[in-house]
Amino acid sequence: MQAARKPPKGHNQPMRLLVDACNVLHVTGILPPELAVGEPVELAQLVQRSRYGRVPVTLVCDGARPGAQTLSHDGRIALQWTGATSADEIIRRTLQESSHARKHLVVSSDRAVQATARHVGARVLPSDQFLEHLAMDARRMHRPVEPNREVHLDDAATERWLREFGLDQETDP
Repeated sequence: MQAARKPPKGHNQPMRLLVDACNVLHVTGILPPELAVGEPVELAQLVQRSRYGRVPVTLVCDGARPGAQTLSHDGRIALQWTGATSADEIIRRTLQESSHARKHLVVSSDRAVQATARHVGARVLPSDQFLEHLAMDARRMHRPVEPNREVHLDDAATERWLREFGLDQETDP
């Protein structure tokens, strides 16, 4: 279903998505239980499978893990931890320093973030509406959620899980 992967109508390409990730992650009651996310990496996976998956996305997260991290194979989705600076401040600076602020779609329900975005001509999408888009796109896609293949278990962890599921390592592959 190609139509679900397009950016929202009325938005000219190229668009850049700037997401106040912690603000989005604290919204409850929108995503169905099977899509519920609690971590920025899980949010990035939902975004990648949505209408926003073909545009550059930066998830800005408050937190002590400073730096940036690319979360998609094509480099379109990045996670930026803010360290001692707030996500609101990083979003504000990004918009003010951008020569193309109007090309940004800012996802946040924080009124100050929204006001800054509007002031520089960026579009705003409240967090709950963004999550509704992700849920709608996930229902349309009917694709199973990709397992996280980056998880590697050491021998001790493997043994614990085998015992937990009542499996015998010698008889079960």
